[in-house]
Amino acid sequence: MTSPSILAAIQQRNKLFVSGPFGSGKTTLAIERIRWLLTQERVRGDDILVLVPQRTVGRPYLQALRRPEIPPGPPVRISTVAGLARNSVELYWPLLAREAGFENPEREPTFLNLETAQFHMAELVDAAFERGDFDGIRVERNRVISQILDNLNKAALYGLGIEETYRRLALTIPQGEHRQARLNALRAARHISEQFRQLCLKESLVDFSLWIQLFNEQALTNPWIRTHLFRSFRHVVLDNAEEDTYTAHGLLQQWLPHLESALILCDEDAGFRVFLGADPVGADELAVRCDQKLRLVHRYVTPPLLRRLERAVDAAILGTRQAAQRRKEDQPLEDESHEDESHENESYGDEPRENEPREPLPLHYEPHRFYPQMIQWVVNEIDRLVTDDGVPPGEIAVVAPFVSDALRFSLQNGLEARGIPSTSHRPSRALRAEPAARCLLTLAALAHPAWQIYPAPADVTTTLRLAIQDLDPVRAHLLSRVAYTAQGERSGELRPFAQLKPAVQQRITYRAGEKYDQLRSWLAAYRTEPEFTPLDQFVARIFGEVLSQPGFGFHEDPDAARIASQMVESARNFRWAVEESIAAESPAVSSSPDGTTAPQGLSSAQMVGRAYLTLVESGALGAMFVPGWQEDESAVFIAPAYTFLMRNRAVDIQFWLDVGATGWWERLYQPLTHPYVLSRRWPPEKIWTDFDEFERRQEMLRRIVLGLVRRTRKGIYLGISDYGESGLEQRGPLLTLINRILAREKRTIIQLP
Repeated sequence: MTSPSILAAIQQRNKLFVSGPFGSGKTTLAIERIRWLLTQERVRGDDILVLVPQRTVGRPYLQALRRPEIPPGPPVRISTVAGLARNSVELYWPLLAREAGFENPEREPTFLNLETAQFHMAELVDAAFERGDFDGIRVERNRVISQILDNLNKAALYGLGIEETYRRLALTIPQGEHRQARLNALRAARHISEQFRQLCLKESLVDFSLWIQLFNEQALTNPWIRTHLFRSFRHVVLDNAEEDTYTAHGLLQQWLPHLESALILCDEDAGFRVFLGADPVGADELAVRCDQKLRLVHRYVTPPLLRRLERAVDAAILGTRQAAQRRKEDQPLEDESHEDESHENESYGDEPRENEPREPLPLHYEPHRFYPQMIQWVVNEIDRLVTDDGVPPGEIAVVAPFVSDALRFSLQNGLEARGIPSTSHRPSRALRAEPAARCLLTLAALAHPAWQIYPAPADVTTTLRLAIQDLDPVRAHLLSRVAYTAQGERSGELRPFAQLKPAVQQRITYRAGEKYDQLRSWLAAYRTEPEFTPLDQFVARIFGEVLSQPGFGFHEDPDAARIASQMVESARNFRWAVEESIAAESPAVSSSPDGTTAPQGLSSAQMVGRAYLTLVESGALGAMFVPGWQEDESAVFIAPAYTFLMRNRAVDIQFWLDVGATGWWERLYQPLTHPYVLSRRWPPEKIWTDFDEFERRQEMLRRIVLGLVRRTRKGIYLGISDYGESGLEQRGPLLTLINRILAREKRTIIQLP
């Protein structure tokens, strides 16, 4: 129940800052504020704006605003600051384009997502690789593209110029024999950034960094545009402010004096999106500009035992004295409940009173020597929890620092064999890394021989195995070897099943052969159609007419359906973004992203399809796909730890895999970018040292562990193996942290075999 004092603070037209740990009811209070404005204050829905750091965080608001008690009328706007900026740039384009330096300001802009931005930058990066500009660093071509785009994005979010951005990055390179090579790579990256910006200004292309820059430097400095924007909404809710950016916080600081009410929500000890430009310090600065501050301490998710684990984590990382001081500084300004106060005020490290044994922390583990043994243990424990303890599969999450294809395959196969549903989400992976996507890409190449893209026999084997239900890898390999022609006059064709030798037909089985013939016949019929079907429509057709039907591999497979839907949306957005430039034979798109030249005689629509296929095949990262974040809540969820944290969803049971891995602590190797130096919070002339790296790693480890613990209702299972997936010994900082906690709890520390 919400206390009267908190309810009174929410039901006012004030500027209110609310902080508290995850699960303390902040979003519920925000929804109550919106409901009060709509029903009691009779505020129009389109006068209210809800800002979230990414669109998926707005899901609770969408669900709440569909309830019957919400009055009819214009809907409440739920958006990100980036979405608001894009809409403003699109609306006020005639006022912005000329001042911003676009070569043809009368031309309508083309907004680029992550995929289309990579497409336009690919040629610039390929030219740099041919010159040998990146020979001194070990990084893949697509990672170079993504890191240069990341630099442009962070520069725009923090208001840095390209020159200052790369000057700051040079401060992160230590002295040594490889310093000059890395400096050369940074110079090449800077040159590519400048070339890409000039290309955008010439072709009226607007990527994420450019529309943020236009919004900050043009729209918000134009008195007429700023006044119109600030009058568009009278009430603003900013949720998860700690995950939002410097630009978002700067906008709110300017907007607050013009608002009738504002509610800013901040999770304590969060800020997981630092690598994407999150600015947790900026959220604290917003608190100073609010009329009233409120801190919630009552937990609706985390039980007392797990709150004790939180304090144990703080004591182990920060030290007992500093952890106690931090808890003292965090005393609530308002508290809706004093329930469990004895646990809240308990100082970690104090011994229990006489005859009061301390209840053990809900940490469960069993060390293993080898990685497969750990995975098998996880599957067995999930089976036991679901079968014996009655835990719903949707209340179990399996997280790891990274989720490889092998790990996901092993877990999902093991759970499927026990009849337990599972789903996974890995947003940072290239689209081609998903097996369902590779299947669709191979079928697209087979269906369009004019593109002269002939899949490798291994890809055809994988495609047949995935496309035809119950076709095992051995028979799929045999079928592709005898039915597919990769070279010669009939390259890219599939032979009819009836033309295969009887002995081969029997080995493959006539049942699988029937489904193979249906697929081959559909492709053959498609090839004879007079009108070219855009690639996004082709994917939708082959999924709906063949692959999703009974007897085929995508039938009743929600993960495959999600990937197919993502590819349809991705290919459609790509077509809309580049078809005009391809039709005009723009030099930027005269060649494919893989460096090959498109065959002569293709229509512009065919060139768009071929360009998209080669872009995805080259390993380009996929743009954000919102439905991919809406997992099946009745299935075990498998994901990287950061992905799970950003879903803002609690579960009963968590499994932490690879506890001994250093990935819980280390950042990805990114020689061309840096999430901390490219920030206004970092002194512009300060050199990045190993001590700075250690401090940031420790703090992020603390935030990750606290975030995971606070999203757990009952218990945590630790997956531990002496040797990791790559066969190396694992003695990472998270394992050390857990052992320190167990030692202070007077429990047996984890001894690896």
